[in-house]
Amino acid sequence: ATDPAVREAAEAIAILLSLYAPYVAEDMWHNLGHDEPVLTAGWPEIDASLLVDDTVVAVVQVKGKVKDRLDVAKDISEADLERLALESEAIQRALNGAEIRKVIVRAPKLVNIVI
Repeated sequence: ATDPAVREAAEAIAILLSLYAPYVAEDMWHNLGHDEPVLTAGWPEIDASLLVDDTVVAVVQVKGKVKDRLDVAKDISEADLERLALESEAIQRALNGAEIRKVIVRAPKLVNIVI
């Protein structure tokens, strides 16, 4: 595999598989181009920074019914979230030119548009 992420995943699978199917794991390990046994590879290391979500899904409602979902940054301001929600194509269709009475924003999770 030319993608380094795919290669890293295949190596991790071979290491983890070596506990249950050592012969299959050893064949995988050698097919990946390693000369030493899979036993000497050590346990895969975890990068904790990759486990953190940078975005959340914000739900946009019109008259209490979900009309759109937006992927937004965790630290988005209420004003930016409101602007993104009102610019959404699905929300424009749901509003259909109706007058907005109130917009309730609870960043970063919810925008409720009352018409």
